[in-house]
Amino acid sequence: MSDIYWRKIQHLEIVVNRDVDFKDRCEEYFKDIILIHQAIPGFRREGVDTSTRFLGYELKAPVMITGITGGARETLDINRRLAQIASQHGIALGLGSQRPILTSNFNSEVVETYRVARDAAPNIPLIGNIGFNTLKTLGVQEVKQLVDAVKADALAVHLNPAQEAIQPEGDTDFSLEALSVLREVVKEVGVPVLIKEVGNGLSYEVVRKITADTGVRVFDVAGACGTSWVKVEMYRTADDVRKHVAQLIGEWGIPTPLSVIETRLASPDSTIIASGGVWDGLRAVKSLAIGADMAGFAKPVLTRLLKEGFESASRFVTEYVESMKTIMFLVGAEKLSDLRRIPVVVGPALRNYVSSRGFSLDKYLEMLRK
Repeated sequence: MSDIYWRKIQHLEIVVNRDVDFKDRCEEYFKDIILIHQAIPGFRREGVDTSTRFLGYELKAPVMITGITGGARETLDINRRLAQIASQHGIALGLGSQRPILTSNFNSEVVETYRVARDAAPNIPLIGNIGFNTLKTLGVQEVKQLVDAVKADALAVHLNPAQEAIQPEGDTDFSLEALSVLREVVKEVGVPVLIKEVGNGLSYEVVRKITADTGVRVFDVAGACGTSWVKVEMYRTADDVRKHVAQLIGEWGIPTPLSVIETRLASPDSTIIASGGVWDGLRAVKSLAIGADMAGFAKPVLTRLLKEGFESASRFVTEYVESMKTIMFLVGAEKLSDLRRIPVVVGPALRNYVSSRGFSLDKYLEMLRK
């Protein structure tokens, strides 16, 4: 087994079995988003409509299982079952990094560990995945080939400098020259391109630059509230210095609610996916109320799938979406667009952060509700 395939297996084992979460999963910031209870919602709970359109598909809920894995033989069944769950619930699915396809020179067995998702779920949006720092080595045709190989509806380009800085095999060349390649990919690849972090959040500055330079209009913030990939790589490295640095920056990043606000301010007309610790329906609704369009998660459904089986993982999604519907009912939001009009009280932690970044939270909320 080559190094990159073995790495994929290690990642799965560590994420599922080790303590790699941000320590309180940003409890303070999510608690700071207070949704106001409406004792007369004005409609039946059964009338709540969570449907939305994404990448040309009608979804039953604004939810995405974000990119997890692929490449190694052991990941084929994982991707098949995740796709079946996504299809069953009418939600989107992201694939893990497709770099193993490149390193295998498009070996059919490696491709199949990703392609199995499309075969199992032809009725949902499927998002491919490649690293920003890998782009600089690729031509547009190779990127097209990656997309076509898995029949993806879009391509996620992931940014993971913190992870790469700790990863034993890490590539830390995040020079801006890759932006020119990204710009060409956006123009020529033939499917929408989205930018995603992997668990440290997107900042106003990065989103503004990407929007201006490349035209990307879909962002998955992947904030610092869920899985810390710095901690994951800390368990993999044998280098004591890297371990020390990982311990120092294991909680590094922009918490998800803050990253949603930064991204919306930087790119007001973009589609924003709130992921990173958005592991229940309450956090999902709160994220949508402050500016996100969709919610995403990976670890909870993966852990349930590997430890408890398919039915448990599927039930997690059911619980997630049903929780969203009930909370929307209780705040008087009959459909998703209503979440931009309901009253929201924002506490001091969020308010002070936004103010210290030079923005007015009141003006931001007013902008959302226009």
